[in-house]
Amino acid sequence: MPPYTPPSPHRVPLPTRTPARTKRIPHVRNRIGVLMAFAGLAVSLLSLFLPWLSAGGGERISGLGITEIIDVRSVAPVLFLGLLVLALLVTVTAFTRLGAFAVAAAVMAAGVLAGHLAFVWTLILSTGSTTPALSGLPANASVTFGPYVAASGFVVVSAASAWAARSARYARDPLSRRDG
Repeated sequence: MPPYTPPSPHRVPLPTRTPARTKRIPHVRNRIGVLMAFAGLAVSLLSLFLPWLSAGGGERISGLGITEIIDVRSVAPVLFLGLLVLALLVTVTAFTRLGAFAVAAAVMAAGVLAGHLAFVWTLILSTGSTTPALSGLPANASVTFGPYVAASGFVVVSAASAWAARSARYARDPLSRRDG
């Protein structure tokens, strides 16, 4: 009688295991993406306290001070609500790992970044100009580093949310193709 030799290991998944059951969800990459998105939101919010404009005589105007100068206090609650919705999308992504919320956070952060860059461009055009687009700014004001810190925070939120979306769960896997 020949000695017993165990069978070789399977090279392909067993037929009882579907590809959906064998797929690993990279939780760590998702969590790191969400933490980076929260860090980007924190940087963007903290930039409101940094100097955005520098006027003559060493006077510095913060992001919150600009709202009083150019009288956009009526729009400030809408902007704050937008940041809260963005934070909510990132939070839901953190707890559920659902890709739709991560994609929505990335798209919304990109939209917020576009709006922010449009405002910064208007702010740059209004400083040092004889006909400023924004009335109420000091005549000798110049833009400092505050708006750029906020923009970098929004870039981080958008990129980190997109990174978290790559490792999130989807109700239907968008990468799988079914030949029908």
